[in-house]
Amino acid sequence: MAVAQRTLALHGGGTLVLSGHRGEAERLAQLAPQNDVVLETTARTTWENVERSMPHFEAAHQLAIASDCFHARRAGRYLRELRPDLATRLVAAEWQWWRGWWIQAGGAVYEAYISARNLVGTR
Repeated sequence: MAVAQRTLALHGGGTLVLSGHRGEAERLAQLAPQNDVVLETTARTTWENVERSMPHFEAAHQLAIASDCFHARRAGRYLRELRPDLATRLVAAEWQWWRGWWIQAGGAVYEAYISARNLVGTR
């Protein structure tokens, strides 16, 4: 949520679209009571996060994906596949490697796992 807050401040505010199931989106919303928030509570994967949040992106002039850098990169790739027109509105999220570095490290490990799993699955 800190990444989202810094990104909103840098770009003059906006709406947070929080996506996730099993209470994930709701828990994130509790961390941002001062923000305009839209909840998407059915997505179970990153692909679904992007796909089911897209209707909320239509009116936005700029979009940012506030997550660890690896997860945000994957979500950006999915947005480019699903809606290249919306992907042209992406701006960089305001994340700083020294804040939450353990989350970035976890994201790197997870992305390596996904890549390895996909390589094994294609053989």
